[in-house]
Parts: sequence; structure tokens; C-alpha cells
Amino acid sequence: MIIDSHCHIDFDIFDNDRQQVIQHALDLNINKIIVPSVMKSRWEKINVCCKQHPELYPCYGLHPYFLNQHKPQHLSDLQTYIAKNKPVAIGECGLDFFLKNLNIESQTFYFEKQLDMAVEFNLPIVIHARKSTQAVISAIKNRPSLRGMIHSFSGSYEQAIQLIKLGFYLSFGGPITYEKSTRLRKLVAKLPLESLLVETDSPDQPVASAAGNRNEPAFIIEVIEHIATLHNTSSNNIANITSNNVMELFDLDTKKH
Repeated sequence: MIIDSHCHIDFDIFDNDRQQVIQHALDLNINKIIVPSVMKSRWEKINVCCKQHPELYPCYGLHPYFLNQHKPQHLSDLQTYIAKNKPVAIGECGLDFFLKNLNIESQTFYFEKQLDMAVEFNLPIVIHARKSTQAVISAIKNRPSLRGMIHSFSGSYEQAIQLIKLGFYLSFGGPITYEKSTRLRKLVAKLPLESLLVETDSPDQPVASAAGNRNEPAFIIEVIEHIATLHNTSSNNIANITSNNVMELFDLDTKKH
């Protein structure tokens, strides 16, 4: 079994061939896919997609990249939507300090409200942390019961260890398949497999063999192969460990649909 822990299969770019993309993944034993949302207008589409395809598992949240489309009312709407539809996690939320046009104070407001919601609902949180890992760690430390994942982790080894000690998993995808990603590869090689997840972030962050093209869940095989090489183990071992990690984090055994 292989699990893609972060994939935006709901995005419009998949509207013409979503069924084929999912079937391609299933043919490769990628039989569970976690689908995080980015804004209120996507929640219902994700909900419908996950009901149509039992291998998809929904998360609902408000992503910092789409800050200008969020309204404070969306937070109470999110609370209501989560209570009614019971996702496997809250997210994708987080902080993005790379994009200078996104107001940090406003980002922090939405991010911390969603962290509080995760505590309230006892759900894991899916976090986007771009050039903001230390701020994310500080926010997590204020909420000791939080658990979750940092998707497409790009922080330092020291930050990685802090997050692991706080009970978080670190997820890696396409970027580690590029030869130029030496820092990231060295980091992954040093981290314990029990704290790692694999993802595609489809349709973004394609693997090296699909550079410049749309990413899709099937390409997670390449990510797994690279991590296996870095840890001097088999691809099957990486697939099994990372899948078990996803099952534990999102409590998927109890969430059949």
C-alpha cells in the first residue's frame, strides 16, 4: 500500500481526466490519497470528490496563499462545515513568508484560529510552512495537544527535530527528486523514517522526470524510490512505513467511507 499524503486532486486541472488519474494511481497500489482544501469555495467540491471516490480523504481549511479570498466569516463557516462533514484533518493552512504581498498579521490570524479549531475538534492539522518554519513551531508549542504534518518540509534539521518532538510528521515530495536539492536530500537522509510522509502536492511540485508538467499521484513512486536510496533500504519498506505513518496520523482505520 502507498498513500499520497497531500494531493489537490480537486483542482480544475483534473476535471477532464480525474477518474483516469485516480485509476492510474490505484493500478500502482496508491490506494489512499489525502485531499487538503485551500479556500471555502473548494470545500464542497472536495466533499463531492471524496464521496465519489472512496480512496480520497478530505481535509477542510484556508490556505495562506489565497489570503485575499478569505473572510473572517469563513472561519465560523469552517467550524460548521467540519462539524457536519467530519474530515480526517483541518487544512491546508499555515504561514507563507516567501510571498511578500501576503500580510503576515492577517495570515497569522487565520492560521492560529485553525490551530485552535484542530484542538477543539481533536483533529490533525495540515500545515504549509514556507520561509516560516520557526513561527509555525512557536504557534504549535502554544498548543501542546496539536498533532499534524508539515507538508513539503523545507526547514532545517534542527527545526525538523523540534517538530518531531512536538509530535508532527514531515512530508516530502517532488523537490527531493532533483539532483540540485542537495540540502533537502541530506536532511531526508538524516531523519527517522517513523516521522516521514510522502506526498505529491499534485498538480504542483512535479518530480524530476515530469519537470514542467502537471504532477499527479502516480509520480509518488519516484519520491519513494529516492527516499529509499537515501536511507539505503527498499522502496517497499519506505512505502510501508510512510503509509503506516499516514494511517496513524489521520486515524484512517476508523474512517471508512
